[in-house]
Amino acid sequence: MNATDARSRYQRLPPFLRVTVRRWIKLFRSGSSLGATFTDIAIRITIAQSFLRSGLVKAGNWDTALALARFEYPVSWMAPDTAALTGLLIELVAPVLLLLGLFTRPAALAAAALLIVSQAVYVPTTTNLIIIVVLLHYALAGPGPISLDRHLARGFRTSALPFAGLVVATGEWLRQHVAPWWILCVRLWLAVTLLAGASMIDMPVAAATWLPVSVFGGAPPWLAMLLAGLLALGVFTSTTALLLLLSGAILTMMGIHPDVTLYPVLLVALYEDAGPGRLGLDNVINAWLEKNILFDREHRMIPDSWPHVVVVGAGFGGVAAVNKLRRLPVRVTLVDRRNYHLFQPLLYQIATATLNPADIATPIRSLFREDGNVRVVKGTVSGVDTDNRLVLIEDGEPLAYDKLVIATGASHSYFGRDEWRPFAPGLKTVEDAVSVRSAILDAFERAEASADPARVRRLLNFVIVGAGPTGVELAGAIAELASESVAREFRAIDPSMAQVTLVQSGPRVLPAFPEMISDKATAALESLGVEVRTGSRVTRIAPDHVCIGSGEVIETETVIWAAGVVASAAGSWLPCETDAAGRVVVDPHLRVASAPGVFAIGDTALSMAWDGAAVPGLAPAAKQQGSYVASVIEAELFRMSDPPEPFTYRHQGSLATIGRKQAVADFGKVRLSGALAWWLWGVVHVGFLTGARNRATVLLNWAWNYFTHQAGIRLITGRGQAM
Repeated sequence: MNATDARSRYQRLPPFLRVTVRRWIKLFRSGSSLGATFTDIAIRITIAQSFLRSGLVKAGNWDTALALARFEYPVSWMAPDTAALTGLLIELVAPVLLLLGLFTRPAALAAAALLIVSQAVYVPTTTNLIIIVVLLHYALAGPGPISLDRHLARGFRTSALPFAGLVVATGEWLRQHVAPWWILCVRLWLAVTLLAGASMIDMPVAAATWLPVSVFGGAPPWLAMLLAGLLALGVFTSTTALLLLLSGAILTMMGIHPDVTLYPVLLVALYEDAGPGRLGLDNVINAWLEKNILFDREHRMIPDSWPHVVVVGAGFGGVAAVNKLRRLPVRVTLVDRRNYHLFQPLLYQIATATLNPADIATPIRSLFREDGNVRVVKGTVSGVDTDNRLVLIEDGEPLAYDKLVIATGASHSYFGRDEWRPFAPGLKTVEDAVSVRSAILDAFERAEASADPARVRRLLNFVIVGAGPTGVELAGAIAELASESVAREFRAIDPSMAQVTLVQSGPRVLPAFPEMISDKATAALESLGVEVRTGSRVTRIAPDHVCIGSGEVIETETVIWAAGVVASAAGSWLPCETDAAGRVVVDPHLRVASAPGVFAIGDTALSMAWDGAAVPGLAPAAKQQGSYVASVIEAELFRMSDPPEPFTYRHQGSLATIGRKQAVADFGKVRLSGALAWWLWGVVHVGFLTGARNRATVLLNWAWNYFTHQAGIRLITGRGQAM
């Protein structure tokens, strides 16, 4: 059967089966990819600790180690003292390099050589055999993605270091062309071990020394033959490896043999990480699935008959929708005017010089690089032709859709006073955050250079309009920036004398939180020196002052807007009903009633799915809606059945941080404040970040800021320097 016939046969399957097959294959692959990353780390940690433990014991008992090298385990081609010292250095240095994933190949090769000598000259052990096999794999394949070698490879390849390019190229060649053959050899090695352990073949004593029979032996002949056959053929390799470990554990519990330790797990993990290697039926199966069901390598091969779903906006809602849609037999086009997905809740930390933009932004294409049915288009949507089902793109070709998901978010609302915008920037984009950061830092610089005491006071007065989570977090961060991070860096001014004023038109800060939480937040802000002005409506914003109430003037040159938002222009694209904030009114299934096939989610939509109240404009709400809409689309396109139950927002709690050790949290019946809430806030926000790199860099920057009291990203760039 050729590929075209197979694709046609797949397309003729009932819709539910097509969806189920593709979803489970994609889920399995995603799980395997994630598991392989953690497996690689676990293997390196396990091997490293065994070497370090041995090395530390030898270092602590050096005289005994020397005596053993001289009298018990001499090496004929090396002086005893040299052999002992060489072994100690390998046992102390190699595991550290393995843990870091730095110079992994030479470290693994040195450690393997040490164990091979031990196996050949000293006492042969099964543990040594298993670790040798895994180390030789690392010597050929190198470490996984979370390693310094992988991150530094591109820079080394193009550097001026002698032979650096050759070394990197050689390592890549080994990984692609030699390591898979090694994995094949290990498969055959394990198959022979199983047969020998079941007494189905006789092995010479010398050869048996190099087989881990004591671990994988003792199995009934039929089971040994089955597992050996699966390994030799390379079919369902990772599952077979898992069965191998499971059978060994069962045999141990039955008392057939006791030699099952932690280290045989490494062989199972090796196949989870590396796959079947060369000449395995798994490769044939994977190639067939790719060409006939997945189409993740060639977007152009995706059948035109697959429905086309267009998602506008790569925020939390849009990305959540695509994450679920990518597993279905549909073509997905994700459109955004920027090429990155932004974690907006931490924008204020860019504005206050704690984080870099790249720490909380991830290129959209990198999120879906393994999903051939997802196409990313960078463009600005100018409208929607609902009659012809077209999304109109500025300076681009229209996109025809079968289903359309609009997740375009919100922007700042100045409540009809747009003339304030130049003097009071908000925080919705990376550009906004960088501009605000520049404005804050530039205020200190201009104050340092000014000889006018009145202007210095004005420059060191920061006003934040709006006391929701963003305003509260900004106020606390600016107060700490002034009192801690830059306090000792100026000579003519004292930055700690800066005044942060938080202006709120309502009666309390954090109005969406319970009153008790608001009171605690106010107390925490005031302990940082923030002046909280509740019941104070802003009536005017000018370049050098803010008017509140009936005419009170606050002199300032730095105002930050955190008071309100308005939905995007999506409401004007559609023949639909909108509310006063421009949000598109949707039905209980998040559909736009007057536009067939169109859904709206996140800040774009007005959904009364929170016990009859409007769903809040929070990241968890947008993610829930994105996932739900994908389920509705699946039901409408494939199941030919009723859609899921109407959307219901499940509130997961609200969090806000105030400075470096204070936060508040509201989970309904559970309410927290202080240090415990601060730690919880940090865990939740790191967990929601996209990508391991972002999580690592955010944690590193937070640790640096926390322990050194220094904000490391104090650069004045962009528009803010001219404000």
